[in-house]
Amino acid sequence: MDITNYFIGLLTGASVSTLFVGKELYKYYTKYTIQQKQLDRILKLNDKIKNL
Repeated sequence: MDITNYFIGLLTGASVSTLFVGKELYKYYTKYTIQQKQLDRILKLNDKIKNL
C-alpha cells in the first residue's frame, strides 16, 4: 500500500513539474520568436533606408 502511494505521488510530482517546465519553455520560445521577427523587421527597414 505504501509503495503504491509512493509511486502515485512520484508520478503526480513529475507531471506537475513537467507542466511548469513546459510552460516556461513555451514562454521563452514565444518571446524569442517575437524578438526575432522584430529584429528582422528592423533590419529590413535599415536596408531600405540605406538604399535611399
